[in-house]
Amino acid sequence: MNRGHAIVTGAIGGLGTAITKRLIAAGIPVIGTDRRLTDIDPWVEQELDADQKALFTGLPLDVTKEDQVTALADHLREQGIHVAYLINNAGIQAHAEPWEMDSKSWHRVMAVNADGTFFMTRAFSKAMVDKGFGRIVNFASMYAYHPGEGQSPYAAAKAAVTGYTRSVALDLAKYGVNVNVIAPGIIWHERLRGVLPDDVYENMLAQVPAQRSGKPEEIAGAVAFFCSEESSYVTGQTLHVNGGLYLPG
Repeated sequence: MNRGHAIVTGAIGGLGTAITKRLIAAGIPVIGTDRRLTDIDPWVEQELDADQKALFTGLPLDVTKEDQVTALADHLREQGIHVAYLINNAGIQAHAEPWEMDSKSWHRVMAVNADGTFFMTRAFSKAMVDKGFGRIVNFASMYAYHPGEGQSPYAAAKAAVTGYTRSVALDLAKYGVNVNVIAPGIIWHERLRGVLPDDVYENMLAQVPAQRSGKPEEIAGAVAFFCSEESSYVTGQTLHVNGGLYLPG
């Protein structure tokens, strides 16, 4: 499975932790990025054992900063590190009624989710093309298809990611680079509590046909599939992981 390094953005906490561990378990060295350098070392000590640490490098990165993304790509190239797997996991939400949504929140949500995916893909896709192999996994959300109340910037940003994924998949398919997107539903992790009010969470959970929230490890499994040889003929697709809460027709 290993044809180079993986980059996982938003690797510290939430879904990123499970994704990082799953890729390391598959023998793929992971470069985990997070906006705050101070968060990385404590996370490594808490979450990774000695064998996992040997396959992990943590680096600070704000995916909304074009110059930081370019600098990271240049640094890794100078170090002779080839990125074969790009996992654009970093994302944020903002909650407000349409008439109360402030411009700063709107632009920040769009920047992290949509611009970050664009900056990272642009920075690392050409090296994949040159090698004739690459796997890019982007992150949308059920909200791109079935929005929740007060989530207009998040729904818009994730819808943009799905459209971008389909277009880039078309551009890169002939070079052996597959681009797919995962649209999670309710996946319970520690960071969700800070952005999803309890009453909203309980209401959504009551509507899930599977009668439970998902686990970060189930999202990590979907990422692992898209990075594997078994997905070599799959590109431009959206994989809905939501326990049946949204059933596309």
